[in-house]
Amino acid sequence: MFQHNKKQASQLMRSAIPLMAKLDIPPTPYNYGIWYEYSSNRSPELNQVVDRALRRFGSLPAFVSQELFSEFLLSEEFQYAHRQGPVLKQITEDLETETHSVSDELNQFQSTVGKAKQILQKSNDPKQLGQIASLLEQTAFKTNQIVEQFSQTLITAQEELAAIRAELLDAKKSTETDPLTLLANEKGFERTLFSLVPYSEDDLTLLLIDIDDLGVINQEYGKKVGTSLIRYLSKLLLGALPKGGSIARLTGGRFAMLLSETELSVASQFAEKLRHDVSIQKIRYKNSKLLLRQVTVSIGVSTLFGDESPNELIEKAQHHLVYAKRSGKNCVIHNE
Repeated sequence: MFQHNKKQASQLMRSAIPLMAKLDIPPTPYNYGIWYEYSSNRSPELNQVVDRALRRFGSLPAFVSQELFSEFLLSEEFQYAHRQGPVLKQITEDLETETHSVSDELNQFQSTVGKAKQILQKSNDPKQLGQIASLLEQTAFKTNQIVEQFSQTLITAQEELAAIRAELLDAKKSTETDPLTLLANEKGFERTLFSLVPYSEDDLTLLLIDIDDLGVINQEYGKKVGTSLIRYLSKLLLGALPKGGSIARLTGGRFAMLLSETELSVASQFAEKLRHDVSIQKIRYKNSKLLLRQVTVSIGVSTLFGDESPNELIEKAQHHLVYAKRSGKNCVIHNE
């Protein structure tokens, strides 16, 4: 939303405001942000959700606007950081208190040393010298304790800040990770796809891989078996992934594999080998040692050509996948 120049932003707002007026959308900050982004067409998923909401509600309810704003216009890191604000504030306050304490103690120690120096320049009285030595020893011991305590505070703060930073990274990863297989999810797949498209030159290929008859397997053996099968194939596909490729689980038994710098002919041969390797697996359900019937996959392959968009690449792969299913399954269909 904030990556356009002033002229572009003005044009988008001129497009957004009439839409809001036509649909009687209240001029709230949430709605301005959503309709600005909607007019930019940069987030197809947001536009689809907004369109569905309009069909369902006839407008955009306030609760929907707030949810969409948080989901699409605020980064996960920002949302998580907002929740971590109080923790960071407490760490800062603790460090400030400890710093003042150490500073005061060091100033006092410096003052004591200065006074002792002045006395030593004027007196050689053994008794007085002993008192000064004792005072300096006590003051140095106390100061050393304060410094050591402050050192420990710094170490603790460093550990806490490192943990927060790690949690921020995990928070971002968790929103793009499929909890069942630990592969990227649909959101992670889209992020990877859109990051690769600008640099591809007719060599970015997408494989949509779908387990054949997963519903039948669930009915025949139970959903736990189907879930275990998805996990099993996710590991198999990940192990076969070429260097530089990426893989995600979309929904159900469907996976997406992106191969950069891979021409269609090479990708098609790879997909065929992948299909064959899956078909010859002897898979047993670990709990019952039951041997499952042959498991196969259908694969749709498409390569990005010219000025095609990411959505066009996905649509082509989906079209080929549907054709593979209709052609008897356990086969690979790709661009001609």
